[in-house]
Amino acid sequence: MSTVLEHLRFANTSRRAVSYPRFFIPGLLSLLAFFCADAVAAGAFAMLTREAFERSQAPWDPQIPAPLVEFDPPEGDDPLGLDFVEYGKLMGKPFYDDNVWWLRASPRGNFEKDPLDLRLRQPELGGQAPVVYRPADFNYRHPDIQPALPDVVPAGARYLSAVDIGVRQRGAERWPQMLHLGGNGYGRLTGFSPLEFGTSFRLGVRNVGEPTEDFVKLRKLYLMKINDQAFRLLGLAECEAFTTAFAATLQPGDASSLRITMKIFPRLPLRVASEPSLGPLGLSSMFWKDENATPDDPEDEAHDADTFVAWYADGTQRRQALAVPTRPTEPPLAADFGAATDFALIQSDRNAGHYRRYESVDYANRTSLLVSDIQSSLPYTVGLWQSYTAYEGADNIAAFVRFNRDMDPPASVEEGIVFSYTLTAYR
Repeated sequence: MSTVLEHLRFANTSRRAVSYPRFFIPGLLSLLAFFCADAVAAGAFAMLTREAFERSQAPWDPQIPAPLVEFDPPEGDDPLGLDFVEYGKLMGKPFYDDNVWWLRASPRGNFEKDPLDLRLRQPELGGQAPVVYRPADFNYRHPDIQPALPDVVPAGARYLSAVDIGVRQRGAERWPQMLHLGGNGYGRLTGFSPLEFGTSFRLGVRNVGEPTEDFVKLRKLYLMKINDQAFRLLGLAECEAFTTAFAATLQPGDASSLRITMKIFPRLPLRVASEPSLGPLGLSSMFWKDENATPDDPEDEAHDADTFVAWYADGTQRRQALAVPTRPTEPPLAADFGAATDFALIQSDRNAGHYRRYESVDYANRTSLLVSDIQSSLPYTVGLWQSYTAYEGADNIAAFVRFNRDMDPPASVEEGIVFSYTLTAYR
C-alpha cells in the first residue's frame, strides 16, 4: 500500500474518532454553517436544498436532449460526430481567471450532452451570475474536426454541459486542471503532476450495469472561490429515484481532495429488496488487460485501476485484485464489502514499461481514488461490479455505496438522507 494512502487513512480515521459518532446526522443548519461561510453561499445552498426537495415531489423529467449526429459520438466506423479527441478541440476560453484559479466551460458534444446550469459568485454583484453560452468561445472550426461541423451551430447544441477547474501549482509556473464535472453526473479529480485523470466518480448510482440503469444528472452548479487553496461548489443533481443538493470543497495538491456533503430526497419509495444498487456515490473505472491477459507481451497492459481495497471501523481491510470475465457471455462479477468506512480503486502498477503499447495515455500515472470518512444517516453497504470488455474505452468497473434500509419519500425539506465523504486523488 502506498505511503500516501496510509497517511490519508490514518488522518481520516483519527478525525472520525474525535469528531463524531459513526452515524452522526447533522441538521440542515449544521450543513449551512459548515459548508457555507457567508450569506451568499448559505442562501444558495438553502435554495438548492429546497429545490431538490420540491423536485422529489414531482415526477421525473429526464430532459433527454434530441440526437445531433454531427455533435454526438460517432457510431461504429461512421466519421460523422465528435469522437473524444475531436471534442477536446472545442476547448473554450476560461470564463474566470484570477492567475490562481481558472474555470472553463464545455459545450454539448460527444458524451457531454446534458445541459448544465452554471453560476459563478460575483461579489461585486452580491450574488450568483449565470455563465452564458457563447459560440465564439469554442473552436468549432478546428481543422482536426473531420468532417467539419456545420457553419452555424444548431440550436440543439447551443448550451453548456460541463465545467473544468484548474489552479496554479505551488512553486511552479503551471496551472493544471484538477477537476471536471459534467451534466451527465460524472466527475474526474486529480492531483499535481505527474498525475493524470483516470477513474471517475459519480454523484449517485442506481441499477449499476443493468439495462434499467438510472443515471444521475447534474442540473445546477454554483462556483465560489474561498481562497487560493480552496474552492467551493454547490449543486443539484437528480435521477428517477432521488434528488440531492450537495456542498463540496475542493483542495488541490499532490493529493487533491473533494469533501462532499449531500442532502438526499427519495423521489420513489426506497425498497432494498428491489434495488440492486441505489446510492449516493460511485466510482467508474476501466480494466481491460493486465499481465495475465497477454502473458507473452509484458508491454500490453491497459487499465485505470487494478486493485480494490475496503477498510472497516475495527481497523481491518479487504483487498481484491481486479479481474473481469474472459468472455462476453459470462455475467458480471459482483461482490458485497459491507459497511466499509473507506474504500479505494487503486492504480498500484506504476511501471511505465507495462503500458508501452499505450504510452501516449500514460496509464502508469493514472489517479487512484480514495473514498474516506464516510458518514451516513441511513445504513449502507459497499459493492464492487466488474464486467467483460473488449476495448479500451469502456467503464467496466464500478465501486459504489448502496443504501440497505427501506425509506419512503420525505414529507418536508427537513427530512431526507444526509451523506458525506471525502474523495482523494493521489498517486
